Amino acid sequence: MMIALAPRRVFARFRLDSIAPPLRRIPFPALALAVCLLFAAVGVAVLDDYGVSWDGPAQRRIAEQNAAYIMGDRDALKHNPDGLPRYHDRFYGIAFELPLLLVERILGLDDSRDIYLTRHLLTHLFFIAGGFCCGLLVWRMFNNRWLALLAMLLFLLHPRLYAHSYFNSKDVPFAVMFVIALYLTHRAFRRDTVGAFVLLGVVVGLAVNVRPFALLFIPAVLAMRGLDWRFAGDGAQRRRIMVAGGVFAASALAAICVSQPYYWESPLRFFDSFGELARHPTLVDNLFQGQIVRSDAVPADYIPVWFGITAPAATLLLGIVGMAAILRRGWRTPGRIWQMGELRFLFLVLACFALPIVVAIVLQSHIYNGWRQMYFLWGPFCLLAAAGMHCLFRPGRGLKLMRRMALYGLVAAGLGGALYAIVSLHPHQQIYFSWLAARVVPGELGQQYQMPYWLGHYQQGLEYLLERYPDGTLYVIDWPRPRRKEVQTHLTLPAAERERFAMVDDLWAADFQIGMEKHTRGREMAADPAVYQRRAYGGVYLTVVAPRLVWGAGLRPGEEVYRAAYDQVTAAASPAARLDFDVYIHNDVLYYVKENCHREDTGPRFFLHFYPGSDDDLPSYRREYGFDDRGFNFAWRGGFFDGKCITQGPLPDYPIVRISTGQIAGGETLWQADFPAGR
Repeated sequence: MMIALAPRRVFARFRLDSIAPPLRRIPFPALALAVCLLFAAVGVAVLDDYGVSWDGPAQRRIAEQNAAYIMGDRDALKHNPDGLPRYHDRFYGIAFELPLLLVERILGLDDSRDIYLTRHLLTHLFFIAGGFCCGLLVWRMFNNRWLALLAMLLFLLHPRLYAHSYFNSKDVPFAVMFVIALYLTHRAFRRDTVGAFVLLGVVVGLAVNVRPFALLFIPAVLAMRGLDWRFAGDGAQRRRIMVAGGVFAASALAAICVSQPYYWESPLRFFDSFGELARHPTLVDNLFQGQIVRSDAVPADYIPVWFGITAPAATLLLGIVGMAAILRRGWRTPGRIWQMGELRFLFLVLACFALPIVVAIVLQSHIYNGWRQMYFLWGPFCLLAAAGMHCLFRPGRGLKLMRRMALYGLVAAGLGGALYAIVSLHPHQQIYFSWLAARVVPGELGQQYQMPYWLGHYQQGLEYLLERYPDGTLYVIDWPRPRRKEVQTHLTLPAAERERFAMVDDLWAADFQIGMEKHTRGREMAADPAVYQRRAYGGVYLTVVAPRLVWGAGLRPGEEVYRAAYDQVTAAASPAARLDFDVYIHNDVLYYVKENCHREDTGPRFFLHFYPGSDDDLPSYRREYGFDDRGFNFAWRGGFFDGKCITQGPLPDYPIVRISTGQIAGGETLWQADFPAGR
């Protein structure tokens, strides 16, 4: 009997506090601050590994235009001389962007690298502050420092959010402000003072300025104040509750109006902004479960699936346990849900996670780029995971003790796996999928779901070109918005390296394109020679292509290269089609030749459709169409010689039965040829 009980006594004494007794005397805020400083030190060390996103300059410009409007500086409104009401990005808030601009101007920064690295650093530090508030809230809720520390790490060690915390200055800051608003809600109801509710209202108003989804807090807080009024003991207490609720609502509405200059002339403009941001007019193609879906028609399971396959598996499991535990407690004691206390706040957290998903589905909100617009769900979910850990961490013996030990292992493995992903994918953590997703998603993840976007990884392609071509000017097409000259994807490089790039918006002038491999219509580049590629999850997430290398004659072939190809092709084969361009098939390559050729003949885009013998040979996102699209522009691969022009399009490596090709401009087909492929 004594021998049998000995191991139990040993394990019964095992607690996280017993590992380092001196730490028990350190207050949790000090312990959490030490962890935050460690994260900040790492962030500073890797800061320049993350490039500028395509929204980086746009977000900064929003702050510039609002600052000019506030100061009455019409000369500074260079993008919008008619004022803020006509500015195309007037709907976006500046609660986070304007402080970034103020820091930049106070420090006197004028070099683009200094400007954007400073923006990235401040955004990342704000993300770390969000983790601190998440841990602080859990500590206040459960009075357990180790549980709070684990919740803090769960928040900070989400690989996708970690990468975005550098270059995404709107979705990640909103996720942080959402957590701060939850913390201040808990604080306001715990202290029950007018000042606490005023502070909560101001923060909620600033959060609404960043993303309208924070409006959820206003009816939620007022409803809880109404319940407090219902259960109040006397008239004086009810009056205090009414005053606190009123000043909260007033301060929230005031903060919304004051923080957005666009509302100053008419606060009713808020409703225009809400509708604009809920249904963004720009339509984006998403690769989801092997299909292309538009941002205005995403399926109902889009957000839940994306959340599930990109959340670290251990955190996902703990969050589900937490939700089940909260619902079980509410089912057993429904009356306690309405009264002030821990259970009611946990139901608020559950609502903050679930209701936005329901609202997005019901309103058919435009969602794209994975689930980045819904990153604010991560904070409430980490709190739910903390509730799950609190339920499973309760002291016990026997099987309960073993359950605790298994849970320690699960949390450690989950945090270790997330940390490993952050390190191994650096600096491309935005493509992260959990190991659980690889086991439930058929096929390769990289062919089922889009991976990179926002150009956070673009800088690595530029750095490769600097290393591969150490001399001369490098002409790179500045995708994805070549007509907006301010979108310069090399802004975070040192000045000497930036000078080596000519970021152009002219296909004729560019030698390289750094692709995002989004698998959306018209963006595939499979037929272009790749000089550099990075792969993960069965797909390519970074490609540097040099289309002119299809001629095998360097980046800028001369007329003699085109002339030699013309002589060889026309001597070896008869045209497969004779239309505006003669189309030849020679050595598994399609050649397009025009005898009397002018520049305007080469402007319209060539479409090129391959029909395979089996649909299984098609990429998953093309099977609904029945053909593979390898369309291209003449400027990428073509050239002129002796009044003629020639370009080419390599055939795919799978059997094809038919080819359809031609040129299209403004939605009108200029000419088209259909012919059997012969293989």
